[in-house]
Amino acid sequence: MFRYALVPRHRIAAVAVSLAASVAMTAPAVGAAPAAAQGVKSVQLQWAEAWPADPPFHSGILTVGGVYTCTEPAGTSVAVSFSALQIMPLAMPSGSGTLPCGPGVIDAPWQVAGFPDPDVHSGWTNVFLTFDGQALLPQQLTA
Repeated sequence: MFRYALVPRHRIAAVAVSLAASVAMTAPAVGAAPAAAQGVKSVQLQWAEAWPADPPFHSGILTVGGVYTCTEPAGTSVAVSFSALQIMPLAMPSGSGTLPCGPGVIDAPWQVAGFPDPDVHSGWTNVFLTFDGQALLPQQLTA
């Protein structure tokens, strides 16, 4: 038969008090403002689309897009840019733009068209995105 060790009551009380204190430290304050009111900026790259080049008649254009959040004050904007790599044939399209911010800009759609490039084509595309001066990990998409 097993015997359970008796734990003194003061140890149980000490553990309960420290557990309650740690939960209170990690819980948000009751009057805390929602995250949207605190200047949140985020972006998700979800797709890429290529308008292939047809030399010598016209250059191709790569457009990328997704959703973003920017709850900075209305009238401000956030910079977004990309460079991409396409292989077979080699193309290195790029583009940049600005996206508007405001209290209601949450999961808003965005897109940036690249500069004309004579080598843009359809197929696998590695996109290197920069949002608000921060480089994100590259993503491989089908354009």
